[in-house]
Amino acid sequence: MTTAARAAAPYAYRQCAARARDLADILRARLEGHPHRAELLVFIGHLHTAAEGFETAEPLVMDGVTVTNVTPAEGHLPLLMATGHAADHPEAGISEAVFAYVTAPVTRRTYRLEPLPADDPDARQDVQLRTRIALAEHDLTTEGDPITRYALLATLVQLHGERLAIGATTTAD
Repeated sequence: MTTAARAAAPYAYRQCAARARDLADILRARLEGHPHRAELLVFIGHLHTAAEGFETAEPLVMDGVTVTNVTPAEGHLPLLMATGHAADHPEAGISEAVFAYVTAPVTRRTYRLEPLPADDPDARQDVQLRTRIALAEHDLTTEGDPITRYALLATLVQLHGERLAIGATTTAD
């Protein structure tokens, strides 16, 4: 695709594509020595497909009005596949919640995190993690700098991974 065609994509779609590429790069950095390398490669593939989909998607036009608050299927379907793969392979350490950050520029929504029960021994740690996640999510929505966006996405992947590990130990108990 030409640079001019990519520039024609709506701003929100370009932001989704940038986030998908950033997440793919963050996961690629974890490949070496990772015990679930195959799963990470699947996520990376889906993220690259999603990025291409966002860059090539043409926004919906209704009665001459361009609608940009609808996630295009070309970008959304690969993310649904990645989310499903994350749900099927929690041992990979990648939470399905991280894929919602890709579409957030369009949907203005992230993944809803259910708190652990108050009597759970890890409930306090869960509250701290959810608070840190909420703060990073807020910063991600207000930050336009690509370097900061990348760092925030890397932080969110890490925090969600820690939360996933807590959930795994809670489920095992």
